[in-house]
Amino acid sequence: MSSALAYASGPPFTLADWESLEHDPDGNRVELIGGHFQVTPAPSYVHQGLNDELRLVLRQALRAEGRSDLFAVSGIGVSLFEGMGFIPDISVLQAQRDGTVKVEAAEVLLAVEIVSPRTRKDDRMIKPDAYAQAGVPFYWRVEPIPGDPPTILCFELTNGVYVKSCVVESGVPATVKAAPVPVDLDVDVLYDLVFGGA
Repeated sequence: MSSALAYASGPPFTLADWESLEHDPDGNRVELIGGHFQVTPAPSYVHQGLNDELRLVLRQALRAEGRSDLFAVSGIGVSLFEGMGFIPDISVLQAQRDGTVKVEAAEVLLAVEIVSPRTRKDDRMIKPDAYAQAGVPFYWRVEPIPGDPPTILCFELTNGVYVKSCVVESGVPATVKAAPVPVDLDVDVLYDLVFGGA
């Protein structure tokens, strides 16, 4: 059984129900998937480490292109459409005012999900379909590989569906164009930063 808990009792929850939830101080993420709350525990070391380093790479790429109107942020709620509210691992979105807790999908240019055993089905199937339906222009899926650098699959929205633009793998650095600005990615460097070259 998955350690992600689905709260499926009672009638389906609405986007307004999800938007009214308070932040969980224990680090659990509560997402609205198909009208049901899904609670995922705080991420593992490798998940959060990859998240932090990749967000920094995105932030540096935005600054290098002079895009002070955009910001790369972790763990912000994104309201997609009725029955669907996600918390991407990383979002590149329009810079927000102080106090923003959740944003509309129209403000998100790139959603990044880092796959874990608890979220594999959602990150590979449910979330990309929902992000595409909500019109998010770019989606990246990070596939950690135990003991090795991750693989990053980068998608661009074309005619309402995501089309794979590139795959960044160990030994093959790339400049990713499936993003609001070009992003130089080297998964070997990301991996070494997370594990200190160990």
